Amino acid sequence: MRINRSQVLAAALDLLDEAGLDQLSMRRLAVALGVQNGATYWHFRSKQALLEAMADELIAGVAEVEDLPWDERVTALASRLRLALLSRRDGARVFSSAFFPLPNALAYGDALIGALLAAGLSPRAAAWSADTVTYHVVAHTLEEQLAGEDPSRLQSAVDPVRHPHLHTALAHVPAPHPEEHFRHGLRLVVAGIRAEVGDPAQEH
Repeated sequence: MRINRSQVLAAALDLLDEAGLDQLSMRRLAVALGVQNGATYWHFRSKQALLEAMADELIAGVAEVEDLPWDERVTALASRLRLALLSRRDGARVFSSAFFPLPNALAYGDALIGALLAAGLSPRAAAWSADTVTYHVVAHTLEEQLAGEDPSRLQSAVDPVRHPHLHTALAHVPAPHPEEHFRHGLRLVVAGIRAEVGDPAQEH
């Protein structure tokens, strides 16, 4: 049976949904495709190369946003990235598992930095702010995808005497509203960028 690169990539993403990142292996992928072990290496030289391709496939189309004001573009790109990572089991872990300068990743980075340059940031500030936006998205999505963990473990560990401030906010620490929680953090990041734009000390 002959397989092409697209078939291997699609099967890998399906296997990710089925088994999770920890159980994804080239051997198991070959079994899922019904080919001999090693056949997948014709298309991906290593598991790491496969993971990079999977990560890039996850974010296909994320960069395609309307020509909106810079802050709306940043918000749209961040929101689209989050949804793309949530679309597959362990999507955020796959995305953060490697540096992958592949077409969709490059398009996303270009679009995000372009929006920040349009805001008036220097190239350095735009690049670093783009990283900050992406870090927020990935970290939040990682937490969302781990949300199956039992929240009672945290609740039972927090002592109202030794941890009074944490105890006061305990109902909100394991965020019960992922979308609302995500947007709260994103608003803070965008507000910080807006402040940076208005700071005359911002390096150009």
